[in-house]
Amino acid sequence: MKISICKNYNPGELKDFNNDKVSHGWEAQEIAWKNEDIVDLTTKCGISCNEYSDGHRCSDSWIAAHNIMLDFDDGRMTQETLLEKQKHWDFNSYIFSSQNHQKPKNSKHPCDRLRVLIPLEEPITSNLDLEAVKNIILERFPLTDKGCIEKARWFAHGTILVRSFVGDKKFLNWKGLLKSNKSNTTAKKDEDDIYTFSLETELKDINKKIIKVKGISEKTIIYCPICGEALYRNNDGHNAFIDINSKGLYFIFCSSCETRGNGVNGKGIYNLNSADAYLLKTKELGTAVFIDRNNCQLHSVTVEKGKVMIDLIKSQYYAEQYCKSKSLPIPKSFPHVRLEHRFDSDEIVNFKEEFVNKYIAPDVLKSPIPEEFKAKMPKYIGRLIDHIFAGDLEIINRFINDLAYLTQTRKKLITSYLMSGTEGTGKGVFFKLVLRKMFGERYCAETDMDAFDSRFNDFLTDNFLVLVSEVSANFTAVERRGLSIVEKIKMAITDQSIQIEGKGQKRFNGNNNCSFLFATNRRHGIVLSNDDRRFNVAPRQEQKIINMDWWPGYPELVDIINSELQNFVWFLKSYVVNYKLIGVVINNSSKELLQAMSTTDCEDFFDALNKGDGDWFAENLVKKYGYDGDDRFENIKSILRGLKDDEFIETKRLCEIYNYVNNKNLSVKSFLKLARLHLKTEIVQIKKSSSERPRGIKISMKFSDSIF
Repeated sequence: MKISICKNYNPGELKDFNNDKVSHGWEAQEIAWKNEDIVDLTTKCGISCNEYSDGHRCSDSWIAAHNIMLDFDDGRMTQETLLEKQKHWDFNSYIFSSQNHQKPKNSKHPCDRLRVLIPLEEPITSNLDLEAVKNIILERFPLTDKGCIEKARWFAHGTILVRSFVGDKKFLNWKGLLKSNKSNTTAKKDEDDIYTFSLETELKDINKKIIKVKGISEKTIIYCPICGEALYRNNDGHNAFIDINSKGLYFIFCSSCETRGNGVNGKGIYNLNSADAYLLKTKELGTAVFIDRNNCQLHSVTVEKGKVMIDLIKSQYYAEQYCKSKSLPIPKSFPHVRLEHRFDSDEIVNFKEEFVNKYIAPDVLKSPIPEEFKAKMPKYIGRLIDHIFAGDLEIINRFINDLAYLTQTRKKLITSYLMSGTEGTGKGVFFKLVLRKMFGERYCAETDMDAFDSRFNDFLTDNFLVLVSEVSANFTAVERRGLSIVEKIKMAITDQSIQIEGKGQKRFNGNNNCSFLFATNRRHGIVLSNDDRRFNVAPRQEQKIINMDWWPGYPELVDIINSELQNFVWFLKSYVVNYKLIGVVINNSSKELLQAMSTTDCEDFFDALNKGDGDWFAENLVKKYGYDGDDRFENIKSILRGLKDDEFIETKRLCEIYNYVNNKNLSVKSFLKLARLHLKTEIVQIKKSSSERPRGIKISMKFSDSIF
């Protein structure tokens, strides 16, 4: 027989030690099928049933399979049962125990851990043949580890606690195995619409309990759904079974229907319909053909090495050829779905909900919380967060609450955070080393304000989290452009459905999946209104992170955070989220200071007018323009004095005050348009005399006694 042996394997060490040593160094060798030689092989060597072209144990280097190794590792197959089965096999085999034989697994009780080495009459060199043999072996030995026949599989040396050598028969003829199985599958390959059923079909099992096809996982005795309880039958017993064929598809065989010539080719066979067969196999094989609703074009989707591969298919003919090459059933029509990022789902293909998902979550995000895990903020990630948010516990606690919500639900946040500080406070480091690694580097982007100025906004659907660096509200140079960007930012933060336009694509209504963080080195990074409901503002951090006592150095920090990241994700997953705070911002002193800096002269003017804050007018009047000999100043001062006792003010007089205080030259008509946007009271006609009815507003102005 021929088998691969690893020269880097150390039989004096356990498998965990050897795992790191056996990716290379494999060589196929001829071994006599003799009891003493096989015992020596299986108790001293690390072996693989496969041969590799360059000694590298991987699928790309696979040449052939020379043996089959059955691996019974969970105790369900006992040594007594396996030894009894071996007596009836018509091929050579060697049963032996693994290193973990009779050690507990998933329970307190020890269990049998057994292997069977079966030599093949000739090597398997075709991927299709290997897959076919694998399916038959798994069908005949359902208790064996399903990965034992994989191309890159290897086995550590075992023991002789259990051993049984058979050498007087023949090597396994796998081609004959396929031929003998063919007769059982011929009828199952052909589908006739008259003789099909669906995954939702309800059946009666041996006890007449109703079960659905989609819930069946192994061969099950049933009553035939066609004739099981028909009056023409002579007895009322069960007469059929449902099973899964070598292609992984359900079929039903009914002996009564076979007697009457019913079923596919009159053989009593009923197959799964083509649509459900297609859905079932796409999920199993991780590949599919579909029509994208956005552009009505055929595409294929394949998941390879943690990446989603989407390719355009030119025509129906090529779509059918693709299905044949991937062993997919060909449906009557390919599903129409939306090709999009579903960040809240781990499913790649879901034809029921009609989507193909371009997002694959990192393992660190999908990993379940271990039972023994104790929730605690990791040391250095906690220090990094504390530094970025300048030690403000209110902001930090809210950020952790929002980040836990984002981690647990993977749904968009409609509020954001503004992190400000001198250059080098760790804002980008945290985003790069923690957040991007958590949610996927290809789905978290760092950008600047120009992203919002572009007509193309498909980054809102393609990204889960975006850090907007060096955000600035200095739009005075191009005012109209600036206001446009501000409005786009507001929509991007809060709107969950938005019109999406990508380069070379038509606009369509899509999901805005993106949550945002904003960072700036400027003290006045962004314009905020007094009623802002989007931003949590952190205190400004003036200390560089490299100047902190706990700073370990950047390379060391990278290693530390990598080691803490999984625990941080588990901490967030186990965090009890306060859902009442989701979508609500904190109005703290940092935000109030920013708002005070952000408000425009126009906003300040009308804010004071709406509040009846007469002192604001007097203070700004004196502060800005108060000097002797200014006739306009005295005129405005006189108007303001009159407001102490007046209940109304004419819009003409109000316009004069506005122009003087803000150094503007608006007409009354233009001022009226502006006033209607800001005033909380209506502009009405004021009755002064029978002939005079000017426009104005009702006021209630309060002044300090000594203001003038």
